[in-house]
Amino acid sequence: MDQETVLAAVLLADVVGSTPLYERIGDDAALQQISDCLDAMRDIVARHGGDFIHSKGDDVLSLFESPEGALRAVCQISSQLTKGPLSARIGLHFGAVIRARGAVFGDVVNVTARLSTTANPGEVLISQNFFEALSAGSRSALRLLDKMAFKGKQELFDVYTLGSDDGNRSTHIASRGTIIDRRSAPPRQIILVIRYGDQLRSCRNNEFVTIGRSPECDIVVQRPWVSRHHATFTISNGKARLIERSSSGTFVSMGPGHEVFVRREDILLFGSGDISPGMRSSLRDAQVLHYEIVSG
Repeated sequence: MDQETVLAAVLLADVVGSTPLYERIGDDAALQQISDCLDAMRDIVARHGGDFIHSKGDDVLSLFESPEGALRAVCQISSQLTKGPLSARIGLHFGAVIRARGAVFGDVVNVTARLSTTANPGEVLISQNFFEALSAGSRSALRLLDKMAFKGKQELFDVYTLGSDDGNRSTHIASRGTIIDRRSAPPRQIILVIRYGDQLRSCRNNEFVTIGRSPECDIVVQRPWVSRHHATFTISNGKARLIERSSSGTFVSMGPGHEVFVRREDILLFGSGDISPGMRSSLRDAQVLHYEIVSG
């Protein structure tokens, strides 16, 4: 099999908003608008020196030899999409990728996809590697959001986005409710304590506590409905969160009558509460973990 390893910027733009568009204007008209949007993104990619790889559904995956070219393409895509009914979740990363069989493979591609899926509609999430590959002048167009965790990665990654004109320093970095606030005040020091049966673990800033069926996890929950690597507790920038990446989901309770279900999402944790992997905590076979956030 012919293959080559290249150093490149990877751009993944995933169009969102198609479902309500189909419902509002009908299949034929919606399909035309979505196709026009994808074509426009491919044109922008080509205009800035990018190499279109493929589309899967409503996304566009492209490679760029020049990080500056990729950044210019993303800025134009973001600007153009603000004028229509559709938006996109966009990820940008930089590193070595394998080109083979008309596609691209490798960890850099996987991280780019994670950035894209974590972004909110209309948001661009950019890796530290991409930031460092830019010239000093181009870096000034970006602003640092926060550190975040990626599936399968132990370390936290600095994540950037396009600079805003309004000076707002807050953004939804982890979609569906996780708000990151980078104010000048230093983050408070907290400790996250997790108990499950006779297992007890604590987590401090930039640390992880993993839960799952695998013996590799910090807290092992041996039940068939629990994924091998079910979820991760972590603290970043003075905030505790649960990073849920299982197939069966997790029920989170932060107070009486306030149990929520999350699956493959991040959720901020407050005070104290219960975590029940795979089933409601009220069920007989539920395996309930208790967490508590205390001052460090």
